[in-house]
Order: sequence, then C-alpha cells, then structure tokens
Amino acid sequence: MDRLELKWELEDCKKGKNVVRRLCVIINGVPLNKIMLSFEEQQSFTHFGDVFLNQKDVKEYSQDAWLQSIQSGKCHILLLGCDCGHVECSFFYADVYNQDGWVYWKFGGFPERDYSEFPFYWFDLRDYQKSIDMIFKSENKY
Repeated sequence: MDRLELKWELEDCKKGKNVVRRLCVIINGVPLNKIMLSFEEQQSFTHFGDVFLNQKDVKEYSQDAWLQSIQSGKCHILLLGCDCGHVECSFFYADVYNQDGWVYWKFGGFPERDYSEFPFYWFDLRDYQKSIDMIFKSENKY
C-alpha cells in the first residue's frame, strides 16, 4: 500500500517577485519530482525540469481532477509542469483509476516518453481522500 501526501510549499522567487505556492505531491515520503528525476537518470532521458504546479495552475489544470479522483471511475491529474511558467511545454500526469476502495496511479507525460518502467502506485481510498480533503476542502482554502 502506498501513501500520498499533498502540501503547499513556498518557493523563493527572484528579488521583487511574489512568493509562489506550489502543490507538492509526495509518495511514500519522497517528492514526485525527485522520483521523476531518478527515473529520467535511470532511463538516460533528458531532464525536462518540470516543477510542481503553482496555486493558479492547480486551479486551472488539476483541482477538478483531484476532486473527481475520489469518486469511482477514471480521471487524469496534471501533477508537474514546465518550469518556464507555461505548463503546456512539458508536463507529467497520473491516469487515476478509483474502484472498490482503491486508487491506482499510472503515469504519462508530454513530450511523450516510454513510462512503462515508471513505478505505479496503489492507495487506500480512505487515506487518499483525507489527503485531498486537507488541501481542497479545508476551511482555510488555499
């Protein structure tokens, strides 16, 4: 059984710019971007430098999918986006399957690569939902 943790992290920005909050996705105690970097190195892939989505991009690209993922069925959650500020340049996503009290994540991205060797993850629905509720349904909404 895998464990999902979601938390907002502040990113230091260049002088004169606002602080940016990013939704950090942590699986089994390891940030997803570090899992991705390790995978890219193992596969001899060029590192795209994708980063966790900022608050604005989460609202635009993935909040609805996160909330949908706690319902039975399938959805697609954008998790990482290009560090240039345009999420569409390169991104990494989870295809999410929720059934019978389990949530399964299988990954893909753009530009397309062979992610067949990338780990997949199984989460208990109750624990998974708690992680999502803490981020998206709390009184102190992000």
